Amino acid sequence: MITWDEGLLPEQRNAAMHIGSNAYLLAGPGTGKTLTLTRHICYLIDVKGVQPELICVLTFTRAAARELCQRVKTVVGHERMPKIFTLHSFALRQILRNSGRLTLVPQPLRIADDWEERNIILEDLKTLLGLGNINEARDLLNKLSADWQHLTVEKGEWEQRFANPAFLGAWREHREIYGYVLRAELVYQLKLALEQYDDFVLEGPPRYLLVDEYQDLNRCDLAVVKAIADTGAEIFAAGDDDQSIYGFRMAHPEGIRRFSRDYADACKLELEICKRCDQEILELGLFVACQDYARLRKPLRAEDGRQGAEIALLRFQNQFQEAQGIALLCRYLIYTHRVKPEQILILLRADRNGCFSSVIRQQLEQHVVPCNVATADTDPLNERTMRIVLSFLRLLENASDHLAWRTLLNQRDNRIGPGAINSVYQFARTQGLSFTEALINISNDPSLISERYGRLINAEVKAIKEILLELLTLLPSEEEDTSLIESLSRIINHLVNSPDERRIIQDHINKIIEMAEPNSIGDLLRAIQVSKEDIEQEIDEGKVNILTMHKAKGLTAEAVIIAAAEDEILTWSCCR
Repeated sequence: MITWDEGLLPEQRNAAMHIGSNAYLLAGPGTGKTLTLTRHICYLIDVKGVQPELICVLTFTRAAARELCQRVKTVVGHERMPKIFTLHSFALRQILRNSGRLTLVPQPLRIADDWEERNIILEDLKTLLGLGNINEARDLLNKLSADWQHLTVEKGEWEQRFANPAFLGAWREHREIYGYVLRAELVYQLKLALEQYDDFVLEGPPRYLLVDEYQDLNRCDLAVVKAIADTGAEIFAAGDDDQSIYGFRMAHPEGIRRFSRDYADACKLELEICKRCDQEILELGLFVACQDYARLRKPLRAEDGRQGAEIALLRFQNQFQEAQGIALLCRYLIYTHRVKPEQILILLRADRNGCFSSVIRQQLEQHVVPCNVATADTDPLNERTMRIVLSFLRLLENASDHLAWRTLLNQRDNRIGPGAINSVYQFARTQGLSFTEALINISNDPSLISERYGRLINAEVKAIKEILLELLTLLPSEEEDTSLIESLSRIINHLVNSPDERRIIQDHINKIIEMAEPNSIGDLLRAIQVSKEDIEQEIDEGKVNILTMHKAKGLTAEAVIIAAAEDEILTWSCCR
């Protein structure tokens, strides 16, 4: 273990020692904002004797939360670790703790994940509303999400002004029948609960609230932080308004710009020395940043002696030659210059349907370069077999998980199509039932809907129940000392025939377990529900990692390759 201030620059040490008032650490890239915030946590525990349960830390991604945990643990040890959450996992945890008080969300609380949102919710809304394509439904749902994140929903007569009242009605009905909450509304529901329930109890409750990447919070996120501060918590926020790039989720850089107005006693802390890149690249980045005339000016200079990076512009005739050139370059860096594969990042502006990553990956594999693709369209959680495994896990946790039943009807080989599923939905709708209740009623009496659909539903429900009984025998008894990974391995082996698919699913679930450290299947499922966003970073050790640029924010690497950069103006910094 190290001391709380080991390796800190004087300016970092001074900022980490702040206590006694709300504070915001405003500093540019590479200055050690997260390191300073980490050591502030350690200072509170090691020097000031603050009990870990009185400290709450909020980060932007699951990977960032994991990295913070590792950093703090090296100083204070495992036994004195405070709680470190993503904002969504924090919101879910607090709502679950107070679920008995809440009436505005379906119970038990179930978050629809990305796949369910795309393949069940949006598809159904498209059908219910008679829309031409899925993008029309997505645009309406995105508008609703933006209204939560931007708090437009709280303006007077919002419902009357919403562009499509039929959509609101269809979504609310669908939400009630399937019993879900959208991840985009989770933080908003926490905000409402904090405001409306005097007996709502936060875990701790926190005396010290630390927030990383403060510039990436939207208006709703900021309102939750303010509500926690109003309970008596001292805020320590770290961020940089120049680095607010998540406009698609309503990130609001004005939050850090007006911190001193929102918190009258706020102390401004600054870091000046950048250890990531040389002065030339800093000045180029600042030229771009300064075009935002509202930005906060802050001191920033390169560390003395910092050498410039080698930058090259490579041109190729087509995408396939580019992929081959990238593979050869990676092979050269790894096998000649001994660069570790995880120290090479390949960044893409976008990767719709894997259009860029698939070609690059193929070339990397042909040249014996290990790689990991972590763009939104290449998530193993979106694959059919994984969805079936997850759905059975969810039914083991809650036998009335409506979205899990629906997923199994969709994904299993059972001859059940949209017509049969719509018959179940319409029966639930007309009878005032949940989806699972309608499904079980029809299974017990197939004549409740058309004869053909009724027979199919009856056979499939029986088959799923038989599998669930088999899976229950694989769960450890109270006397068994079986790890979560071992239990899940038994289930995966039972459900998945292909050895390759087993390996992919097991590896991905093991990665989530390593990051989220769940204690049960329920904990694992909740970690999956709240963490899968396009910004989530999935870095594999020992592999070259292919990411979108939004996912790569905050990462450093020895070599950075920007692919498919034509017709774009890109600014980046490299660290060697």
